[in-house]
Amino acid sequence: MSIKVMIVDDEVLVRKGLKAMVPWSRYGMEVVADAPNGRKGWEAFMQIQPELVITDIVMPEMDGLELCRRVKEQAPQTKVLLLSCHRDFTFAQQGISLGVSGYLLKTEFQDDEWDSLLQRMRAELTGEKKQPPQPRERQKEWRLEFGTWLTGLNRGFEQSLAAMLEAQWGWMNDATRVWLLAGMGEYREEQERVMLSRELDTTWEWIPCGDHRFLFCPADSCRQVESLLVEWKLAGTVTSWETAGPFSGREQWLLTVRTLYKKTEWAKKFGVMQDAWQEPIRQAVHYALDRLDTPLTVSEVASQVGLSRSHFSVLFKKGVGESFGEFLDKRRVRIAQGMLGETTMSIQEVAERVGLPDAKYFSKWFKKYTGMSPSHYRFKQKEESGRTIVHSTAQT
Repeated sequence: MSIKVMIVDDEVLVRKGLKAMVPWSRYGMEVVADAPNGRKGWEAFMQIQPELVITDIVMPEMDGLELCRRVKEQAPQTKVLLLSCHRDFTFAQQGISLGVSGYLLKTEFQDDEWDSLLQRMRAELTGEKKQPPQPRERQKEWRLEFGTWLTGLNRGFEQSLAAMLEAQWGWMNDATRVWLLAGMGEYREEQERVMLSRELDTTWEWIPCGDHRFLFCPADSCRQVESLLVEWKLAGTVTSWETAGPFSGREQWLLTVRTLYKKTEWAKKFGVMQDAWQEPIRQAVHYALDRLDTPLTVSEVASQVGLSRSHFSVLFKKGVGESFGEFLDKRRVRIAQGMLGETTMSIQEVAERVGLPDAKYFSKWFKKYTGMSPSHYRFKQKEESGRTIVHSTAQT
């Protein structure tokens, strides 16, 4: 008997695409229902009781996290996979607490990721014993584990890393550096590995992550790697990079890589550049950005980093160039603008996601920073998007 699957997403093309493009029968599965939002999905779930629910996170009427919470309360054995347009630590952390089984980016669908996830879902739902993976399959598997570990969804990769540091990655137990390269586009395994083998006269490891790549090399090869990256940037192969290290061993590996990833993600998402900050300021920013959906006070954050309110305020203003309140408001505005322009969430929902649960206060606050109300901003963004589409069509 087939495993029953339900797909919940407010984009019709995503629902149709998943139903048509994934070879469900290969995994002993069948899509028995789909729904355009969490509320409809919940109604369908109660009627059909699917064993696997694949749901978008941001949807009107009821979001994917609330749907997941209800599903897990009603039928804890049901597996849930989350879909999202963005890597978001807050969503990932909420997903962990609710018991989701996986997290996939709509913008980075990869056949091997789907294959590994659906194979695992089938094994867990049917209780079948998994065959030991072949080397190439295992490589795909730990890459998937790495991606979900980066976003905070599971810790399976930590065990895989321990095994690899005892085997093929043993050289990383000595001083190692890591580079995170941006703007490399879709992963082309054979071409990229051949290119690295030809151009780097040192030991290396290469891990893809969307259009980013992690490059690991012995710390003493730093100059050689930096020279190569400059050449790649001039050639248009890479747009930018960040580096961290040296580090050695498992614990430092995990801490360094995740910190580097969060640093680049926050720079992109929040416009936060933290290189010159003192440690208490860095800790405060990490604490606040991980809780943007929660009302925060200066006293609370100062206490978290072991400083008095007044000392923290002076230190923050000196290090960052603006008060903590101004800094936080600018990041909240940036996130609110993204949700208003890219999602169908209500004004109330957007307000709650940026830690301002009163919609009327949120509207006044938003207008203070942007010069327009949330609804007017959303209208302008849609109008601008329409113009772009018309212009693009005219050019073609």
